[in-house]
Amino acid sequence: MEITIKNNLEEIYSLEHEILRQVEEAGYEENSSFAIRLALDEALVNAYKHGNAENPNKSLRIRYEIDEKKIDIEIEDEGAGFDQSQLMDPRSDERLKETSGRGIFLIRQFMSKTLFNEYGNLIRFVYEKKDHQNTNPHGLTQWKTGQVDVLELDPILVDKDPTIVLESILYLLKEDSRGVVLDLKFLDRIDSCLLGLLVAATREAESRGKHLVNVRLQPEVDRIIEATSLNVVLKTFADLTRGIEFIGASKSSDSN
Repeated sequence: MEITIKNNLEEIYSLEHEILRQVEEAGYEENSSFAIRLALDEALVNAYKHGNAENPNKSLRIRYEIDEKKIDIEIEDEGAGFDQSQLMDPRSDERLKETSGRGIFLIRQFMSKTLFNEYGNLIRFVYEKKDHQNTNPHGLTQWKTGQVDVLELDPILVDKDPTIVLESILYLLKEDSRGVVLDLKFLDRIDSCLLGLLVAATREAESRGKHLVNVRLQPEVDRIIEATSLNVVLKTFADLTRGIEFIGASKSSDSN
């Protein structure tokens, strides 16, 4: 579906509500809906505020396709655009106190694909539902690609009982798995208890000749890990694909 709306917040939020309603009807679970809502809100507000400079005489063009396997959204504003290659990582030391640029960073973290046109006034992002995705006994979402297991941390469940992280990882470190990718995209903070559990899980994975990597860290989580010098212990990657590829390319030497 393609629609053009006026550059005002009332029409923007009305359209956002309708898209999210269709996402829910398509059967996406809560974490997926959260990711779509975050990306959609960031992209629409960026287009309204930065692209069209809050000018009510300008318009936004939105195209979206939603089915049970994939969500594909494209948003175009009438602004001058920007050079997305010049965006700095908001996790870098010089950007930690700045708020600009975090929206695009978050969209890239949560979406399967994020693309821009050559002018920088059109963004397209795609969310793909994972095959073989299920929920483990602790309520955490997990899925498998090849010999790599991916585990998504739910901050609400982890806050209630952090030990479910270690238990879930240990369960996945089985014979047919090269290792586990821990997706931290939903965590906006991390405490000493969870850090200790991640270190313990990493050591256990190593003892079994397998790998544990952490991906899609939020800026504050990344900062804390670096500040505590645990970045030399915990293997981290900015995106999910690189984490999966790292484990997939590594040699497994299971301990007997």
